[in-house]
Amino acid sequence: MLIFAKKNQCIMTHQHIGIYLNNKSDKKKLIKQLYSKGLTGILSKLEESETALFSSLTIDKLIDEEYKHDRVIVCSAEYTSLSTMSSGQQKKALLAYLIGLKPKTMVLDDVYSNVDKETQLYIDTELPQVAKSTVIIQLFFRKRDMLGFIDRVLVLNDTNEVVDVLAASDFRAMHGMAGQHTAFELPEMLYGYNELHDPLIDLQNIRVSYAEKQVLVDLNWTIRAGEFWQLVGPNGSGKSTLLGMICGDNPKAYGQDMLLFGRKKGSGETIWDIKKHIGYFTPNMTLQFTRNETVENMLVSGLNDSIGLYIEPTDMQRDLAKAWVRALGSDFENKNFQQLSVGQQRMVMVARAMIKQPALLILDEPTIELDDENSALFIEMVHAIAAKRQVAIVYVSHRDEENLQAEHVFELVRCGNAYSKKK
Repeated sequence: MLIFAKKNQCIMTHQHIGIYLNNKSDKKKLIKQLYSKGLTGILSKLEESETALFSSLTIDKLIDEEYKHDRVIVCSAEYTSLSTMSSGQQKKALLAYLIGLKPKTMVLDDVYSNVDKETQLYIDTELPQVAKSTVIIQLFFRKRDMLGFIDRVLVLNDTNEVVDVLAASDFRAMHGMAGQHTAFELPEMLYGYNELHDPLIDLQNIRVSYAEKQVLVDLNWTIRAGEFWQLVGPNGSGKSTLLGMICGDNPKAYGQDMLLFGRKKGSGETIWDIKKHIGYFTPNMTLQFTRNETVENMLVSGLNDSIGLYIEPTDMQRDLAKAWVRALGSDFENKNFQQLSVGQQRMVMVARAMIKQPALLILDEPTIELDDENSALFIEMVHAIAAKRQVAIVYVSHRDEENLQAEHVFELVRCGNAYSKKK
């Protein structure tokens, strides 16, 4: 039985609890804390044998088990192992597996991130049924993500201490939790505009398969300078494959009819000839940066597309990086990248993608694990660069942001056994 108390008074037993996090919270530490000692005076420690953890941490452990011991615990009808799935497919398969275990308690770590609309509907339909017999503890960063059956919300401070316990109805009624920002002031750019090509990207009749599995078929897409696109499609529809081909990271691009920044693919260009025109961010990029660099150095490295800073920057580059640090806010000044929370690191990586003012800015699921305040800041950053710079933007997300609407939508839909652009 879970016990919740406030001011030495027992509030309730067997309630469904939401834990509202911000981007300074240490989520990994919090999850360990829930299992080792709970939240003193509020939530007793969880019994690991009776608790299912829905989290990317669980997925990582299961994939490690697949690689080390060739033991597949979670799979799906279409895929034989987690390691062969997209991140969204992994989360859907894990959730279905954990529900089948019928645990006494289930911890949901940012349950809506990475999942497509079909899986979101599955979550909204299945979890209320699960909650009839299982205690749910939901960790979430966005106020709108709180599940409808949550009874109480614990609000944490930057050090994972509970600063308030609210009835769910009171939490929903609160205003101004996202923080208020003035319009984002985009720092002056170091260089002039990129040499513009028309179009920037032109893909014709793209077809991609892996072994016998067809992924993309007869796909056409043209991106022109300054356009703002949203790329959408179900988990596993080939969005990452498509972006990897544009960025030069996926060898499936060779032999295709592709024009990238004025050059025919396969005409002798290097990967760096392509990347110099692109600013790219995906949440997993933070895992590549393990050096103890300052935030300022991280931003300067974005001007050179390097993982870390290996050359002495110019004074102008330093000044530009400092201007971006100031634009991000005081929480980022005089800090090392590794000191920041995951959410804060992702804000730095978004700014790093923007700093060189690329011809094409690709933002792949950029708001995952951003709290309300930093999500608002991110949206303002995108608006600023879209309005004031000749930069094309491709924004990838399964979830609609209320204040972020692209001019064009490129939607991947099933076409036989593969995916293509929606007609």
